[in-house]
Amino acid sequence: MSQDEYFSVRAAIRINVEPLADNQPQPDADGFMAEIPAPFRLASQCGQLDADVEKDLHAVEPDNASALFRVLQAQNEKITLMMGYMLSHEDHPSHRFITHAFGASSFSYLSQPPLEIGAHARVKIFLDYPPTAIYCYGVVTGCEPHADSDKNQPKHLIQIQYTRLLEEDRDTLIRAALHHQQKLLKKRAQNRKQSSS
Repeated sequence: MSQDEYFSVRAAIRINVEPLADNQPQPDADGFMAEIPAPFRLASQCGQLDADVEKDLHAVEPDNASALFRVLQAQNEKITLMMGYMLSHEDHPSHRFITHAFGASSFSYLSQPPLEIGAHARVKIFLDYPPTAIYCYGVVTGCEPHADSDKNQPKHLIQIQYTRLLEEDRDTLIRAALHHQQKLLKKRAQNRKQSSS
């Protein structure tokens, strides 16, 4: 599947974008694997385990699953709280932005300073659902003035395509995008129902 085949959804997600210096190269695949901070590596592994357990739970008989589900959910919430605490130390306010849209191949965000097309950046993505964080690299593929921005403080809509991203993290981004899409569809259905009543 090519990167263009992944859809994006409009959603506000906390990210860190740290542009690389002009002379700083993006790491190769091995360098990237070695560079991923331990909390992000752990978050990725926990996310994969959660997805596997969720599949297994659906296979359990509903009558037998309720107690097991509550126990697993309590354990998962404890782990999620600890992971959230560890990952909060990786979020740097000087590099913090909020996405305009995101997907499994790219994301966009608003920024006052523009970035040059072709510039590389180190990126951290902090997801609420599934509760995890992703460490990756990307390249700027678009930077244009944002129509709704304040004239005194113009903003730019910057598009970044992932260039270094673990496959399990891409799967996590797909799940997150689907989750946000479902929320949008439910909200639209509720709005239609309210307007027709």
